[in-house]
Amino acid sequence: MRWLQTMSDNTSGSGIVLRPVGHRSVVGTMVSLVLGCQLLCCGGCGPSKEELMMRAAQRARPKSSDEKEESAKAQTQPVSTAIASEVVDAKAGVKETANAATTSAVQKAAKDRDANSPEETIGDWKPVSDRKPANPLGEPERHAKAVENLNRLTEALMAYKEDKGHYPPSAQAKAGIKTLSWRVLILPYLGHQDLFEKFDLNMPWNRSPNKELIEFIPDELVSPERFDSKTNWMLPAHRNYMFGDNRYPRDRNIEDGIENTLMLVEVNDDLAVEWTRPVDFEPADLGALKGSLGELRSGGTLVAWANGWPSYVANSVSTKQWTNAFTYESGDGQRAGAIHKEPDALLAAHKPSRSETKVEAKVSGRVEASKIVENTEVEAESWGENRLPVPPSPDLATSNQRIEQLFGEQLVRAKQNQTQAELSNDFLKKSLVMSDDAAGAYALQNAAIDLAIDSGDFMLFQAVLDQHASTFEVDLYQVNRDGLLEFSRRNDVDEDTASQMAFVRRALVAIQEGLERNDFEGVGRIASALPRVEEERRGFRRANVRGGKRDASAEKLVRLLQTQLSSANKQYEQAAEKVAEYRKNPDDAELASALGRFYCFLKGDWAMGLPLVINGTSEKLSRVAKRDLEGANDAEDFLAIGDMWWELSEGLPAGIYRQGTRDRAGYWYEQSLEVMPESLDRLHVQARVKEWQSQDPGSPLATIRTINRQLGLAENADLEQVVARKRTQVNAPGDDYEDG
Repeated sequence: MRWLQTMSDNTSGSGIVLRPVGHRSVVGTMVSLVLGCQLLCCGGCGPSKEELMMRAAQRARPKSSDEKEESAKAQTQPVSTAIASEVVDAKAGVKETANAATTSAVQKAAKDRDANSPEETIGDWKPVSDRKPANPLGEPERHAKAVENLNRLTEALMAYKEDKGHYPPSAQAKAGIKTLSWRVLILPYLGHQDLFEKFDLNMPWNRSPNKELIEFIPDELVSPERFDSKTNWMLPAHRNYMFGDNRYPRDRNIEDGIENTLMLVEVNDDLAVEWTRPVDFEPADLGALKGSLGELRSGGTLVAWANGWPSYVANSVSTKQWTNAFTYESGDGQRAGAIHKEPDALLAAHKPSRSETKVEAKVSGRVEASKIVENTEVEAESWGENRLPVPPSPDLATSNQRIEQLFGEQLVRAKQNQTQAELSNDFLKKSLVMSDDAAGAYALQNAAIDLAIDSGDFMLFQAVLDQHASTFEVDLYQVNRDGLLEFSRRNDVDEDTASQMAFVRRALVAIQEGLERNDFEGVGRIASALPRVEEERRGFRRANVRGGKRDASAEKLVRLLQTQLSSANKQYEQAAEKVAEYRKNPDDAELASALGRFYCFLKGDWAMGLPLVINGTSEKLSRVAKRDLEGANDAEDFLAIGDMWWELSEGLPAGIYRQGTRDRAGYWYEQSLEVMPESLDRLHVQARVKEWQSQDPGSPLATIRTINRQLGLAENADLEQVVARKRTQVNAPGDDYEDG
């Protein structure tokens, strides 16, 4: 098997579990039941090989929104405490809290009213004042607790959706009047049925019996900074956001995609409210929403995406990016990966960080030679936690032989009858339930990839490849690069328009990844494999006129990209030679400046490149780089830095240096437009941004951006997002959120 032989030697790396596109089948459903039983029986243990295989199978076939609706309609009884706990435990493998629900702990609200004051404890519950630690928590402890709370709340929200068929409304309402927060509604899914049963859902939050329960705030909602009855966890409830107008959101209504839309956010202390109070995040001024976020967690904000992924968003994210993430049907095209970081980034914040290293570099104007060396070599990034290790080569060799013995005749018939696609699907399904044979599953998936390539079905090839990358610790870039090249070698991608565009989309993303890893030889080969881009067949109209001239065709841009990458490969080889010299002479300003220009202008890695060029031989470039590293605090600063880069570009010929300086100017100009009022300065910035966007691309990255724009493709996607992307059902015409 050709793909098997190619792939078995090129699979290494580790990463985050991503959930590829697919629909739950009978096999997937059975796997889910088995996994649930295993988790309930083995809570507290780490994931076994079998569990990891089961998780991979689950990821391959998430429920469609229609299936979830049918499941929700079939359930007529409320979830019991035991079931709610099982859902949470099965989803996250977390142990039950000490506040497990028991019917003996339930007391009538009338008793609370008669007593005219809350009891010191209710069942196992204590007032929050009794749970406050004697000494304030340190920053690492506070951050760890906040991340734990984020995970628990996210799990509860997803369990609620799984049970009800929709997300909770932001508030319980009676006669159109909000009475209690969603935080009360998810109590059973946090394992707190006893507390939930004490509330009167028809009474306001600040009336008996509900007001007496405020001090019994669950640990998951407690602020680790204050330890009071107010919480910072809110749903985005502006009318433009997912939970606006007290909707009952469903997956199919989130047109921007549940993986790209925020459903939970930790706000600053000045917005904290009593946890039962039906108040959520509704910024009065959408242009100033950043002022409500980012003060608690070391330069960032804890959030969760609507697909259940916890996240950490840095304060450097722009207002526009925040707005795109909060809105649910704007069609902005922004992917989660544009701002997403794992919450682990927060937990590591108290350790020496790369950003702190950069601050030191700003002061000294130097970057360690070892850092340069690391960044000029192909470096596989970790993007998953729960994938299976690649089996040892001897085990794979044995499994390959067994596949030949077991399926040799089927493989021959599939080739003769042109049924490779069917057999590929069959192999993939078999692999996902082989929990006791990782080597066999790996070999079957490789065989499925090989069959998918032979079938010429690029959509199938993508699906099988993504499942393989989600199941095993293979290098995501490497398998995509090699797979694209092999698919192009065996097939004529030009024959099918849909396959043509899918190939181009993935190839461009892979090229961007390869440029980051300095695999210039590899990205050049991918570019050479790009098919002809026949826009007319897709109904494209290239009548766009920017700056008074017509855009170049996508076909010409592809050829330009191929030429630019060939030139970039030569420049990379020269840079690699300079790295060897820089190792020996880290004080050589000219060498540092040459490397800095390579990073800034060719790779677009300004964080690495700017500290290297500030002590270089070019006084103009050094002066602008120093000002850039000082940063900006307001629109005036943004404008000043942008103008400095623009003026530097005006004396340069067309090419990567002019393109790079314009790109950097454009970066600062776009920042200024977010905060700059209507003025002559704003008109000046808008004119320059228009000129920047209309110029012929002078670097590989600029050309890729232009091709993506012309073909209507996402400009900021990376391979992880491509693999993780799930297609959600959008509303039919006239369909809206359901109230009730």
